[in-house]
Amino acid sequence: MTVQLLLNALPGTYAESRRAPEKGVPDWASGPGLVSATQAPDETSILCLADRVPDGVETSGGWQAVQVSNLVDLDVPGVVLAAVRPISEVGLGVFVTSTFDRDYLLVRAAQQRAAQAAWIMAGHSYLDGGLTLRLAGPQENETVAALHFRVWQEAYAKIAPPEVRLALNMVRRTAYWRDRLASGAQAVVVERDGELIGLCALSECAGEIEHLYVARAARGAGLGRQLLQLGQAISHQRGAQQVTLAVVRDNAPAVAFYAACGGDVIAECQDKGPLWLSDNLIYGWSLPA
Repeated sequence: MTVQLLLNALPGTYAESRRAPEKGVPDWASGPGLVSATQAPDETSILCLADRVPDGVETSGGWQAVQVSNLVDLDVPGVVLAAVRPISEVGLGVFVTSTFDRDYLLVRAAQQRAAQAAWIMAGHSYLDGGLTLRLAGPQENETVAALHFRVWQEAYAKIAPPEVRLALNMVRRTAYWRDRLASGAQAVVVERDGELIGLCALSECAGEIEHLYVARAARGAGLGRQLLQLGQAISHQRGAQQVTLAVVRDNAPAVAFYAACGGDVIAECQDKGPLWLSDNLIYGWSLPA
């Protein structure tokens, strides 16, 4: 059985602390956020927000808590496996705690983007601060095309030749995304209040980001950088050692953004057309081995 999960990142950084069994559950554990106390014969273990743990307590900090928001019966099989397997397969550690209604996963906060990438590519949806990140479905070709069309036309209104902007219309963009999504190609989209506001799509080549777009109304809050990091994490999990992305040389805002994100110009080329022989800069980011 394939289980598709809705994963919700909880705010704050968590810590798992250990106390002697005779000391029981301390008062400092109580408060906002996720709290889990397990008393065993040989220890008492406390999970709570890290800023409540006093000095001198044996603790492991730096954890991100993620709620499995699906409501399922306690004996429904496959839920924890569906959540744990994707991140385990890419080499990330995780521990799980559960309440009566839900399961919670703890991953290292420093590895949050890598875990997010693994979950999304496994077909799960990831909620983060009011945004839902997920794979686009084949039936969404028109909505994905609408975002692509709108952002591209805004970015290149004064750069691309008029005949090119006219040719790259909604009909053409919709046909492109219909064929691409129907073929099984994966594109990560970002949704807010039911509206698509972001897009990141990699090519079949593991380390090439072909599309990265953020709606004008959603800019300035770090979404573009988040999508770039997500593309880098996906590429790394596919075995790539470098991520590349092409941008038209005259697109000054995009050039400044990718440079600010640590990209280096590793090549220059002319687009092969046939519509527009634009001069492009190829930005590259090295990935860890």
